[in-house]
Amino acid sequence: MAIIFCSPALAATELDTKTPVNVSKEVDISSDELEANLRKDIVVFVGNVVVKQKGLTLNSDRVTVFYQTRKGEKSAITRIDASGSVKLITKTETIRATWGIYDFIEKIITLGGKVILKRSDGEITGKRMIYNLDTGLISIDGEHKNNGRVKGQFKLPEKK
Repeated sequence: MAIIFCSPALAATELDTKTPVNVSKEVDISSDELEANLRKDIVVFVGNVVVKQKGLTLNSDRVTVFYQTRKGEKSAITRIDASGSVKLITKTETIRATWGIYDFIEKIITLGGKVILKRSDGEITGKRMIYNLDTGLISIDGEHKNNGRVKGQFKLPEKK
């Protein structure tokens, strides 16, 4: 894992997971309730929402799914907006936040609010996180309460 701390003026941390998330085209979504606006190509899932895709799971209180329909083709998800107790789980990270946006076209997940990224080797907190699923690069912006800085706590390897 490579960690790059930027200057306090930038107030961001980049984390290269060296492991792009292998996501599939298939997305499974379940929830307690569903509301669809087919004219606007929007579906809202409410209550214990679980979004599963190969390589990642997103849990949230509410998820809005945006579709794009082209003539003669099936509808395709373009974006998911999540709000309320958002949790993103990959093979190497568990990330909690207040809200999230998953851009399916760019394969970028943006999480915001109180972001807490946990890995086996430590924890990083910040205000906003951008996760590029293709490259595995995670960028985290600092929180105002920490003077605009990102905060990290890491476990040192044991001596052999």
